[in-house]
Amino acid sequence: MIPLSDTTHSVPPTEPPTPSRHGGVDGKSPAGRVVLMGQILVDLAVRGEALPSPGGDVWAIDEGMHVGGGFNALVAARRMGAEAISLSPIGTGPYSSLIQAALAHEGITDLGPRVAGTDNGFCIAFTDRTGERTFISTKGAETMAPASAWADFVRTMNPGDVLYIDGYLMDHPANREAAEAALRVLPEGVRVILDVSPVIGIPEGLPSDGVIVSMNHREAQEVARQRGDASARDRCRQPREAARAMLTVLDCPVLVRAGAEGAYFAWPSTAAPDTLDESATRIPTPRVEAIDTNGAGDAHSGALAASLALGIPLERALLLANCAGALSTTVVGPASCPPRSQIEAAADALTADTAAE
Repeated sequence: MIPLSDTTHSVPPTEPPTPSRHGGVDGKSPAGRVVLMGQILVDLAVRGEALPSPGGDVWAIDEGMHVGGGFNALVAARRMGAEAISLSPIGTGPYSSLIQAALAHEGITDLGPRVAGTDNGFCIAFTDRTGERTFISTKGAETMAPASAWADFVRTMNPGDVLYIDGYLMDHPANREAAEAALRVLPEGVRVILDVSPVIGIPEGLPSDGVIVSMNHREAQEVARQRGDASARDRCRQPREAARAMLTVLDCPVLVRAGAEGAYFAWPSTAAPDTLDESATRIPTPRVEAIDTNGAGDAHSGALAASLALGIPLERALLLANCAGALSTTVVGPASCPPRSQIEAAADALTADTAAE
């Protein structure tokens, strides 16, 4: 167990280290970039004891306005020291201006298409005393990607880059069309991380190699329900079996996040990394006292994408992602991924604890 005093953190610095384009972790191979194909909007975050009952009213304990959506994952990538690029559509208005300022502040390159005449949307995010989240969102410019906008950039990506796909985009026809067009021109050697999100967004045309589909346990159960697979639904009662079931359903490497239990990674035998057992492998996670889980999955995906872009071996990358997700829950706010030094320290402590057992 990692003591709580070792895992709490303040808001990370606003100027994360800039990665070198001269090399990854070995100083030789070029460092890749993390590219968001998804959407950024504004979170109106409210924290309270519990949601009101229908027709009821409650007082908030805390509130704030933050840039959210795919932005949270890009912030995590920057905390890890990776170069980050946003392809989220940007509109015109106060929310759009807030998003552009936040991207610039975090050193994230903004290459998203511009959408005239409408602002980006917002999400009301309620977090209760247990750290559980409830959302209601509006639709704005971030849901209106032009048909070829993402493909025009994706075809220029380099081997070693990581394309992070936010599953929420599949809920919007224009973004779904643009994403699937981009996947049709994806260059070889570009890795893909798909976070299916609560809407269970899985685009057509995912590559057969170099992809990881990430989801939480609840989302795995929903995938099985939507596919009408009774056997998979039965197997999804426990996270480890859920990972194995999703591997069967999706036929590609699957990562099932299971909160305090850690995460389970499963992959087809033909794609098994040398460093991992050929089964659903449990990836441990630090024990923390969660106060706000909003953005934890984003921190996990962003840290994983950055680790792979920087050339970090998969097993270590999965551990770093777990630590980033866990540590992000110990402070209030969605873009709360800690700096890389704290993530690495937590991962080292977990590794030492495992070796001592």
